[in-house]
Amino acid sequence: MAYAAAAYNRILKILEKWPIDKSKAGGRDYCEYFTKYVTQAYKENSFESDYKYWDQQYLALQKLVNNTHKNSYKRTLKSSATTLTAEQCNQAISNEILLEIKNEENKSFFKKLISIK
Repeated sequence: MAYAAAAYNRILKILEKWPIDKSKAGGRDYCEYFTKYVTQAYKENSFESDYKYWDQQYLALQKLVNNTHKNSYKRTLKSSATTLTAEQCNQAISNEILLEIKNEENKSFFKKLISIK
């Protein structure tokens, strides 16, 4: 049980370095999701039985949090294949925009027809 508690605390400590994106609240933020996933796994005692898996998860999280690959492979362009910058991509997948798209989809055909100018 000592290993499980140590591994759990080690993973939570690395996740504290990763800020939660408020624009993706409600289960869409990866850090928020993974924190819940790790907590649930700890409650189910899967840390003891599958310690190799959790060591791999820790190493992968460490690379993500420290931006290992981003720093190793510098980008020369500021835009992506979509011609959007990283900030624009983050805005495009925020909860606000997705809610706006959902509301637009829920409009009736007649309301959509009237709103076209």
